[in-house]
Amino acid sequence: MSSAGDVGDRTATPDDCLRAIGIKGFAQTQAVADAVLSTTEAVQPILDQLQVEGLTGIVAGGHRLTDAGTSRVAELLVAEQTRWGTDAAGAALDAFVALDHRVKDAVTAWQLRDGIPNDHTDAAYDASVLDRLAAIHADALAWLAPSEAGCPRLAFYDIRLGRALAGAQGGDGRYVASPRVDSYHGIWFELHEDLIQLAGRTRADEVAAGRA
Repeated sequence: MSSAGDVGDRTATPDDCLRAIGIKGFAQTQAVADAVLSTTEAVQPILDQLQVEGLTGIVAGGHRLTDAGTSRVAELLVAEQTRWGTDAAGAALDAFVALDHRVKDAVTAWQLRDGIPNDHTDAAYDASVLDRLAAIHADALAWLAPSEAGCPRLAFYDIRLGRALAGAQGGDGRYVASPRVDSYHGIWFELHEDLIQLAGRTRADEVAAGRA
């Protein structure tokens, strides 16, 4: 498990921000800051410079990669694949699938109860779902730790997932699956997408194989 600090404890780089935007596809400044474990104040000058350099553009108030930015992210991906190895990344992705099913089941249980929307009035039920998510989280960290040695950037997910779980356990249910915050489900989806790319696969490939 990573021992890195929380928000503001590290200095984000332009490449960090480009990778985050590439994984998200489209991101507001706050979302980029969350993804790179920084603050909006710290990443805004970096995002401004990326725009000046023609690597990103603003669309509907959010950041997207330009063609030049996409090419730069592709270079970063190749470098990571070379260091870690696509076979090792593929093995990590394959091991991820069982955890992925468990996370999806827990998120569904949070959102639906007996097939109808969960109104979150039953505190005991919600607590039981969060307990399930916490158990999955412990297993996820054990799975993720060896992968961080091959691709250190994956440690960001370790910290973000822990932060989201803590937020949910602290009483803010948005941190389970809401797109309005850096939620557990949202972070988990990005981790999946990141692993797919590192393994040299596509989401369409994974869906066709029944792994996504």
